[in-house]
Amino acid sequence: MALIKAKVPTESIDIGMFVVELDRPWTDVPIAFQKFEITTERELKILQEYCRYVYIEIDAFLWEKKKQELSEHTSSSTLPENTPIHHELPRASSTFQAAREFTIELFESAKLGLTVDIKQSKSIVNSCMISILSNANALFWLTRIKDRTQHTAEHSLRVSVLAIAFGKYLGMSKAELELLGLCGLLHDLGQTQIPDDIINKPGPLNEAEYRVMQKHTILGHELVIHDSEIHATIKDVIKNHHIHFNGNGYPKSQVQTPLSLYCKIISIIDAYDAMTSETLYKLSKSPREALKILFDQRDKQFDGKLVGKFIQMLGIYPPGSLVRMTNGEIGIVTSTHRQHKLLPKVELVQDKDGKLKRSIIIDLRKKPKDAEGNVYKIAVSLPDGAMGFDMRQYIQTTHQC
Repeated sequence: MALIKAKVPTESIDIGMFVVELDRPWTDVPIAFQKFEITTERELKILQEYCRYVYIEIDAFLWEKKKQELSEHTSSSTLPENTPIHHELPRASSTFQAAREFTIELFESAKLGLTVDIKQSKSIVNSCMISILSNANALFWLTRIKDRTQHTAEHSLRVSVLAIAFGKYLGMSKAELELLGLCGLLHDLGQTQIPDDIINKPGPLNEAEYRVMQKHTILGHELVIHDSEIHATIKDVIKNHHIHFNGNGYPKSQVQTPLSLYCKIISIIDAYDAMTSETLYKLSKSPREALKILFDQRDKQFDGKLVGKFIQMLGIYPPGSLVRMTNGEIGIVTSTHRQHKLLPKVELVQDKDGKLKRSIIIDLRKKPKDAEGNVYKIAVSLPDGAMGFDMRQYIQTTHQC
């Protein structure tokens, strides 16, 4: 019998496998032994939480059969998970807070007509890229923390984060991801030139006010058009991200030119974040509701192929979104599975009475059961802040970041 060492994704490991190496130091994982046979569900869960891959010792002949099985049945995460989410959250939290503070200052400067600090903008985008390439889900959690008093700046940062993740999913290079992230960060720069009484109006805009709001694309373009430090693609996105895939939208132009990939991506993510964010006059939609609207608008307002890819990336229940289980408990989606969109991993955070509980992560693919022996299932996707849940407070108290 010839034994070999084989690399296996942790979502495909099972009891009985002999683990000889991890994708990180053994000391980073709370398991007593180095090199051991998996004998319990607890050991499985620990490896799946801390590792993306492990190396097992297996007979060469059996491995050939196992490889075929894995190629047919293995599902992988739709987003990078090179580091467990709870390891990445502290760094992501620090990154997001610094990016938030910078973006608020950036928009305040633009309001005064000052030049965009493109060098620092690139630095902020690259710090977000590092976190996303480690575990995108951590920053996805943090994008669910929202402050209505800083709506425009926070919205732009969230669009940047989502755009970088989507670009990574589409296979874009790091240089392209940086450019896409900058497009997201600066796309609504023109809103700084719109009167505050329109931006902060506690109700729907009337027709005249809406026409003024539409001018933000042209006003933003005018802010940057003569800045040689800002890439032409960013200028194009600032001006054209509200032009629809079918040619409608604004600003109107006599010359119809094809929308760039960057414009089409930002328009999708801009709409998604706007729908899932509460404003002074409207409640937010749940991520699932927003994705349905995007789907209904494919090949009309949005590029249908990109909408499909965006939904594939996020899954039916996007990471960071709140869900209510059939037993009344509340959870946060931590990650999704490409081939099991209705069965994500969920961190249970509230009991059925709305009280915080000791968090536990469950993988719905494995059909875990609650205290009464019922299999956990998602009943409904919830908008941010539903059931009185405060994401900011939860992350700070539970994950100390």
